[in-house]
Amino acid sequence: MLIMDLAFILVHVLFIYLIFIRVQFDWSISQMFLIDFDRGYPEIFQYLKFLVIIGSIIYLMYLKKEYRYFSWLVLFILLLFDDAFGFHEQFGEWMVERFNIMPKYGLRAQDLGELTYAVIFGALVFLSMIFGFIRGNQKFKKTSFDLFLLFSIFIFFGVGMDMLHSFAGDNRYIKLVMVLLEDGGEMISLSILTWYFIFLIIRPDTHHKYIYNFFLKN
Repeated sequence: MLIMDLAFILVHVLFIYLIFIRVQFDWSISQMFLIDFDRGYPEIFQYLKFLVIIGSIIYLMYLKKEYRYFSWLVLFILLLFDDAFGFHEQFGEWMVERFNIMPKYGLRAQDLGELTYAVIFGALVFLSMIFGFIRGNQKFKKTSFDLFLLFSIFIFFGVGMDMLHSFAGDNRYIKLVMVLLEDGGEMISLSILTWYFIFLIIRPDTHHKYIYNFFLKN
């Protein structure tokens, strides 16, 4: 997955470079390979990762009886549908029209509406995760720490970098770098998340190593 991610990122950079040096080409073909193009090949690859994660969680829940992962299942189903159908964008537009939101803090009104979407739905899912965390055993809690860590990285690129992208202004070079950081970082971090959920299925019961151990000592 990481090799595919890097390949898409490099192809994106190559096409942008060819555009800058004004190479004559049918650029409608290149759009499908750009990492920030809706319904392009990189985005479809992201959908496949979400499906693998969802399938992995369903496996954990029904075959290994790990029902505490239900909130993670809901989260990634929401993320898949949001990514595919742009729920956060539609909600952001509705918020702007309904409450007459004005640009603030260097962010567009649309950005503020989308941020509200992330806060509302994120809080609901987070509360359900906390409930499952409290009721879980030590192994589940340690695994949850790892998932929170990896998911925080994914959110940083998917939401945090998206907000920073709004401050880029009209400088096209900065915008190009921000696209690489935002979409490229989101692709790589989702691949790592996908790997971890697959790892939860195949790891032996005697396994006691966790990612957070590299940052926090017991």
